[in-house]
Amino acid sequence: NICRVLYLSHAPEPVYDMWRAALPEGCELLTLSANDDAERVEKLASADVVIVAPAVLRPEWVQLAPRLKLVQHQGVGWQGETPIAAMRERGIRLAINPSGTADVVSEHALALMFAALRQIPRVDAAMRAGRWMGTDLRTVTRNLRGRTVGIVGMGRIGSAVAALLQPFKVRGLYVDPHVRLPEGLELALNFRRVELPELLRDAEVITLHLPDTHETRHMFNDATFRQMRRDAVLINCARGPVVDEAALARALRDGTIRAAGVDVFDPEPPRPDNPLFELPNVVLTPHVAAGTLDAMQAKVNGATANIGRFFRGEALQDEIDLLPL
Repeated sequence: NICRVLYLSHAPEPVYDMWRAALPEGCELLTLSANDDAERVEKLASADVVIVAPAVLRPEWVQLAPRLKLVQHQGVGWQGETPIAAMRERGIRLAINPSGTADVVSEHALALMFAALRQIPRVDAAMRAGRWMGTDLRTVTRNLRGRTVGIVGMGRIGSAVAALLQPFKVRGLYVDPHVRLPEGLELALNFRRVELPELLRDAEVITLHLPDTHETRHMFNDATFRQMRRDAVLINCARGPVVDEAALARALRDGTIRAAGVDVFDPEPPRPDNPLFELPNVVLTPHVAAGTLDAMQAKVNGATANIGRFFRGEALQDEIDLLPL
């Protein structure tokens, strides 16, 4: 029997080609001709596996997919994006895919740090408009070297950011209720575990690497920004709902914090009237932190290997337990 694998997002043909080349023998890739929900529902009817990224699998669609046995996420973000109850009822399994994520997202976080600290997009736009800002920003831009950097969420990606920061001789603080690095690693990285108020008070750069959960939603809000330094820079490569975007816009506009770099939004894509678009002290990228060719190939390889394991009856890697607590 042919295994039909639906890539739930509309993507360019070269992306589909990567998946076709990597799928196990006997698997057929189902693709979308447009970003169209009617076509998604039509093709879900014959899908054995759904690859989720970034389009969300809606709860009502699960009942329209009678053959569905496995939901394989292209990446690691699944909280708030997976219809757990509907899948549990049907016995559909769920796996995530950390392949390629930590290296590429941590690099993007550093890129946003540099861009925001040095206001690179602002001076680039000025040059293209014929304005030379050679000395205009010397009293507001900063080096990354020697800064105090706070990491909120010290999982795979947060730890990768800490490692990449080592050449810059930063003083590191981190907050994570579930992770404590071994003492020797903390010393080697020069990162110290603290409570959130201390990190907010002392960090000059704060980078977020935590999931979207009930506890983290709008964790960064008006009150949080008031606890931060006025020269602080916020980086969000995590999930859009972790930050209250309206509050961030207010903080950037009135000088509560100095700058930000944002790769994720709520909703996505953001609305045209998003207040962040009007501000010169925020760097915006369209959820591309994990979007390099190298990372995509690693994700394709990791996800298709898991699909092969599933149909051979082997244990899945990075399976999420959907059983009730």
